[in-house]
Amino acid sequence: MMVSRVVVSLIALLLVSGCMPRAASVTKDPKRPIVEQALRTPMVSHTEKGSLWNNAGSRLFTDPKASRVGDLVTVLVQEKASATRSMGTKKDRATSHTSGVNAAFGLSTSLFSKRNPNFSPGTAFDVSNTKSFAGSGSTNNSDTLIASVTAVVVEVYPNGNLRIEGRRQVTINQQPQELTFSGVVRPQDIASDNTIASSKVAQAVISYGGGGELATVTHEGWLGQTLDAIWPF
Repeated sequence: MMVSRVVVSLIALLLVSGCMPRAASVTKDPKRPIVEQALRTPMVSHTEKGSLWNNAGSRLFTDPKASRVGDLVTVLVQEKASATRSMGTKKDRATSHTSGVNAAFGLSTSLFSKRNPNFSPGTAFDVSNTKSFAGSGSTNNSDTLIASVTAVVVEVYPNGNLRIEGRRQVTINQQPQELTFSGVVRPQDIASDNTIASSKVAQAVISYGGGGELATVTHEGWLGQTLDAIWPF
């Protein structure tokens, strides 16, 4: 009696917990401390001998473009990719084998001829086989991503190129959507309004995804995935 009560209580607890709303999980970016450190990097002043100006001052005669660690630059993401692939396979195979028997186990084949008038010793064994296989498949994929994200300069290379990293997360109705971007840019490719197209970013790594209840219900459960993996048919 006690066992049945415990089982009923556990089932009721699972049902109640399943009806509770789930809060949207916030994705943790392992690179975020690097970006925060770059934003807090103090501006180093290098005073030239015989000059009243230093490199850390305001740039009066140059465009306010990103050039130092901690500076911001807006990346205009315009990515479009399409791929088409088709494949066909055709396989044919035919075999034929004919052999005769004049005697078997010390017995003449004439004994078989008497019982079966259609028996021919020259074609006692006549085997033929024909096999064919044909298959074809094609895939067509097209993706488009248009967005903008403001990135932070996290490193300046000796040749002057800038390594940037950016992250933007928007949560609507407990559905988080996140866009991350990283890559290497040349200062001369940055426009006068401090923007740069994603097509001009080297080693660009763009990631866009989301989570929440909508992403959960659109994915197959672990049991279904396991059955699909081991199902032989």
